[in-house]
Amino acid sequence: MLGGLAGAIALAVASQSHALTVLGSFDSSITSLGNAAAVEASINSALQFYSVFTNPATVNILFKVGGGLGGSQTGLYGDTFAGYATALAANAAANPQNAVLQTALANLAYGNQRPDIAGASANFRALGYINTPALYGSDGVFGDGDTFDGVISLNTSIMNFTDTEDPSLYPADTVIQHEVDEILGVGGPGSLVTQPFGPLYMGAEDLYRYSGLHTASFTTNPNATSYFSIDGGATNIRGFNQGPNGDYADWVTDCSGAQSVQDWEGCPGQPQLALNVNSPEVIALQAIGYDLGAAVPEPSAWALMIAGLGMMGAVLRRRRTLALA
Repeated sequence: MLGGLAGAIALAVASQSHALTVLGSFDSSITSLGNAAAVEASINSALQFYSVFTNPATVNILFKVGGGLGGSQTGLYGDTFAGYATALAANAAANPQNAVLQTALANLAYGNQRPDIAGASANFRALGYINTPALYGSDGVFGDGDTFDGVISLNTSIMNFTDTEDPSLYPADTVIQHEVDEILGVGGPGSLVTQPFGPLYMGAEDLYRYSGLHTASFTTNPNATSYFSIDGGATNIRGFNQGPNGDYADWVTDCSGAQSVQDWEGCPGQPQLALNVNSPEVIALQAIGYDLGAAVPEPSAWALMIAGLGMMGAVLRRRRTLALA
């Protein structure tokens, strides 16, 4: 549902003193919980990690109680592949310390290419697109305003919000960050392999979906190989989920070992690998334009005009699956 925002847009990057700000708000299903204070504190703590990124953007997310383990709804915008690649290149030029993006751009020709890209509103704004407001209203409904970039639901009844280990519960911080990553554009809407908007579009993470060296992968075949790589398929950073029960942009899960934040399946009682600057999720975020470290001071601001931006609509992500202990 390509909307009426098509037309020329401006990109701008502010000085290096800024940082990415991810803010959480809570609806009544959260604030009315008996342990509401602990839940809200865990959410705010999990969101603090994202201030390691220097993109001068603010992302607003509404949190509520839901089923499954967790789920997210994300607002998407569309731009041409060429326009999005140009935005990535401009961001890389302004942030040469983003070695991940430099490598990804150098190998972009080997990855998937479609005429158009559909990306999260937060991702577009972090890249400097200024005409990509949030797409959810204060009521959490898509199209009712520009308050929230996405809505996250959490099954708080099976999440651990304390410092005491409990193998029957899921660590709150990893569940929360799994869904926040999707609002930012990694996991969830990062792949459009299932082509909900037709064969022309792909997600931002699909740029880096490979089955081998210089061999891009863009298929729903459950027997196919698909992994995340920023160097043209030479290095398999993490395998993508390639089955219909989870998001294709999430990592494949092995419940016999430690879990990464973006594993598609949750395994209670398993060791959890918390987000850090070397996490595969953080590498993926850098590859789609989120920057670590201080940006260079010159130029302190730049602008680039691109044509063809359009509001795509909302994507309701599949709820993260629970694995039986």
